[in-house]
Amino acid sequence: MKKKFLAVLTALAVLTMGSMTVCAASPTVGTTEAPVKTQKSSTFMAATATPSEYLNRTTVSAGYSISAVSATTVRATAVAVQNAILNDVASIASRIGNKNLADAAGNSASRVTASILTVIEVKASGASKDANGNYVVTLSLPDIAAGDAVVVMHYTGNAWETIIPSIANGSVTFASASLSPIAVVKLDVATVSQSPKTGQTMPVAVVLLMIGAVGTAVCGKRYFA
Repeated sequence: MKKKFLAVLTALAVLTMGSMTVCAASPTVGTTEAPVKTQKSSTFMAATATPSEYLNRTTVSAGYSISAVSATTVRATAVAVQNAILNDVASIASRIGNKNLADAAGNSASRVTASILTVIEVKASGASKDANGNYVVTLSLPDIAAGDAVVVMHYTGNAWETIIPSIANGSVTFASASLSPIAVVKLDVATVSQSPKTGQTMPVAVVLLMIGAVGTAVCGKRYFA
């Protein structure tokens, strides 16, 4: 009797396990780290949108479905962008092959801004992996144009990875071995004005030139007087 009872329990356990969906762990909000010491540009993280706003602005290619992430995932993504992208602009610039970003990394008069264009849950709903074992996904988004500096971020279940996608007007295409959640990040470079430092003095040559000009003017007045 006991053996039959145990057999029934084992069968039920197997059936239950087989019907369960395995879910990847959700990202947690990390701690913002300091940038690499060689970086001279300032950085700025643009304000994030709500999960529903990100979902509404995103369209996915056939064979995939998308849904909204949690507010915690949005916050976690923002910290990950700061640590993995903005804190080492030169490294990302090298991977993308973007000279503008590379120059900005070493320029104290430059500011690099990161904007999260979307962060959504992506799932395969009919699509299969390619010969390399990757899902190939295209996300259609506003505010993307060919030539933009764009990076895709994917949470693997225990860490964020950066993926360099291909960019077209209004869309981004990337390959990944797994999905969900996925973020698309755009980088922009701007020149920031620098105020003179307190206590900063003029070069000696300029000072002497000004003194000479004043002296000449005074002597000329006396001569004509």
